[in-house]
Amino acid sequence: MRRRVKQILSDIRQRRHIDLYATTLVVLVFAALLIVGADLPDSVRWSVLFAGLGFLLLRAAFANHREDRFLDRSDYDRNPITDDLRTAKDVWIFAPVGSNFLTEERCDILRRGPLAREGGSVRIVVLKQFDPGDPISEQLDALLDYPVQTAADSLRETRARLAAMAKWQVKGTFAYGEIGFNPGFSLVAVNPHAAGGFANVEFHGFRNDAIRSRMHIHLTRDDGAWYVYWLDQFEAIWRSTVTDES
Repeated sequence: MRRRVKQILSDIRQRRHIDLYATTLVVLVFAALLIVGADLPDSVRWSVLFAGLGFLLLRAAFANHREDRFLDRSDYDRNPITDDLRTAKDVWIFAPVGSNFLTEERCDILRRGPLAREGGSVRIVVLKQFDPGDPISEQLDALLDYPVQTAADSLRETRARLAAMAKWQVKGTFAYGEIGFNPGFSLVAVNPHAAGGFANVEFHGFRNDAIRSRMHIHLTRDDGAWYVYWLDQFEAIWRSTVTDES
């Protein structure tokens, strides 16, 4: 909901979809006036009809809005994912190396968020450890023009962090696994099967100047088959791992 409100305010500031928002506002105000000022059943029915029309117009505005789906990592500054992780029940993460996303701060938020709740669940997948001369290492190191650490060293730190997390005494369920193949994307899903859930899919690209330059798409249940497709991708990755559960 917070993201939707920010989206509406951004559209209004940039004068996008003004006709749709104005029409929606008029319809909703008119519907509210009918409810307040009339007790007749016909008026109630008309008010419900107009309210429904208003929501349909608003959905049309969201359906035509594509900018909030195609993003880079600066979106995490505008809409901190830590807020979503803190209130989540289920979190899925696939990150080949994971050092940029699985920071100490975010791991602690997972501990105090979904892992602190009965029924909470966190599943994480990374690559199997490789050496600096491995072809996978060379591939990952070539993704950035200005790396600050080799992929092999970053992965080693991430795996040590995951091993420590697996020893936590928590109410929720924590599990992680490893795969030996890099499919070229990362995925973070928050409450994937619940209302308000979403999945961010990031594409690694080639020779980005920095991690922040990478593109990701923000998908929700409104995206239908493609949302299900990416959730199924994570499940397929998960089934191919050897997991370690707390």
